[in-house]
Amino acid sequence: MTFSTIRLAFLLGSFILLSGLVSTGEVRAEETGERSSQPTSVRSNDWSSSSMPYPHWTMPVLGHRAPSFPYLPGDDRDFSRSIGGVVHGHLVESRIIPQPHPDLAFLEVQYERGLFYTTDRMLRILEGAADHLRRHYPESVVRLGNQSASGGGDIPYSASHNSGRDADLGFFLKGPDGEPAVPDDLLKLDEQGRYDGKAGTFRFDTARNWRLVEGVIEAAGDQLQYIFISRPLRQMLLERAREVGADASVRRRARRVLRQPRGALPHNDHFHVRVYCSEVDVASGCWDRGSKWSWYDSHRKVRRRAIERAERALGHDEPRVRRSAARRLALLEGRRAVSALADRLDDSAPEVRTAAARALADMERGLPAMIDRLTSESHPRAYAEIIDALGRLGGRRAARALTQQLDEPRQLTLNPGLELDARTLVAESLIRTEQAVGVTALLDTLEVESPEVRESAGRALRHLTNHDFGFDWRRDPSEMRRHGVAIWRDWYRRHRDVGRDRWLIEGFERAGFEVDELRAREVWSLCRAVAASDHLSHNAQRILMRISGRQPASLSWPKHDAHFYWRRWFERRYERFGLPPIPDPLSTLDDS
Repeated sequence: MTFSTIRLAFLLGSFILLSGLVSTGEVRAEETGERSSQPTSVRSNDWSSSSMPYPHWTMPVLGHRAPSFPYLPGDDRDFSRSIGGVVHGHLVESRIIPQPHPDLAFLEVQYERGLFYTTDRMLRILEGAADHLRRHYPESVVRLGNQSASGGGDIPYSASHNSGRDADLGFFLKGPDGEPAVPDDLLKLDEQGRYDGKAGTFRFDTARNWRLVEGVIEAAGDQLQYIFISRPLRQMLLERAREVGADASVRRRARRVLRQPRGALPHNDHFHVRVYCSEVDVASGCWDRGSKWSWYDSHRKVRRRAIERAERALGHDEPRVRRSAARRLALLEGRRAVSALADRLDDSAPEVRTAAARALADMERGLPAMIDRLTSESHPRAYAEIIDALGRLGGRRAARALTQQLDEPRQLTLNPGLELDARTLVAESLIRTEQAVGVTALLDTLEVESPEVRESAGRALRHLTNHDFGFDWRRDPSEMRRHGVAIWRDWYRRHRDVGRDRWLIEGFERAGFEVDELRAREVWSLCRAVAASDHLSHNAQRILMRISGRQPASLSWPKHDAHFYWRRWFERRYERFGLPPIPDPLSTLDDS
């Protein structure tokens, strides 16, 4: 990736973030009704690659771990909030698990990852479980694994843990002498609850582990959804509960919530606790998936009232409230408000138009209204947000509308000192549509005067076609660029009718990856391609998303992080997809 491409990506991300979160001019968070989560820090930057020679693979600090939240008038701002789902969500006003703590301590390897954050509620549950355990085993300290990042979001170690409703707890173990023992990392136990390997010899401490489970069940109450654990260890715990005469209601609940997850690792090295959305979470845009036990409360009325409040706030006199209402409706998936949001694309305040475009794209709605607004939108940020939204919505109609914006230059001043030609943003959004319809216009754009626009057009062509003919559209002399345009036009003439999937396959093959079709059988080759050139990496990840049914934010991560993530994700689930085991060079088992 060239420096200029990195700079463009940074600018694009920066202004889209700004256009979604702030209005025109400099606006303080307390004036907007929105607040950024700013958790307390411990051992600041101890886990960043710039400050410690860590021995274990860790998620880098990406700098966007404090998402803002669209508070409405009357909202209580003193709660942490779990937004979205456990797989696609984030965390607002997170609470750090303080270290040192009298009853909770992170395992060494997991501590280095910096995933110390959770919700108020989960912290209370963990402390309550530890308090219960201490009554039976006064010297015991609960060992913690991964929690969440400070603002939630994807982590490479798990498909969940996005929104503060998941917590990993290490097993209590005994050493060969029968005394309590604490290894540095989580250890995979066999069906008899034993580990014998390079870390030593350990066995599952059924007595203490049952008391921990009992404590979680009592502390979480009706909020508890799962405690994931492997079947053999689950059986050992239930037998222990019977032996000690545990309360019948607790035992019944344990039989429900103790589960080996399907389509994932068996959890034979740790407990994974998951709780349902609270009332505050539901009103903020939290969603439960999976089993709904008899004690489950969906808080449906709370959600309905929250949507109604946000709909009313769309008509508020103050633009900042209308903007927050648009963002809140997107989090609540208030699709009955789509028409009202589409009307806000004509709002007098550009920050409201900006938020409405973002909300509609989040809900995958409003394409006709945004296409209609595109030609008349004069405000730079609102225009840029609509361009971004069309790319996110995708499809041929969006691609055609974007293509028309390549015809003429349009200078956008997004911030003092940040001015760019809108065609650079259009080219980036065309990549996201994944449509071939824009290729002809992009070929024409390779011949414009602006080096930045040429470079963006070249990048879009590489990503859309999965081919690269090796030209530098910013720096190459004009004669060489004309030669490059001729090569691209000839390639397109010969391939325009074969379909984009065929382009992708041929692009992988041309780069040396054995990809005969875009199906699950090619997963390991596609995982290899994630570490390759930008366009190959992008398209490999998009196909892996298609195969897996998941859409993590891996396209925004450094490639080595995305490479690790996808290898690990499929390594854990290869049997589900009928794949052979991961090839040894790709295995992540020695990287974790």
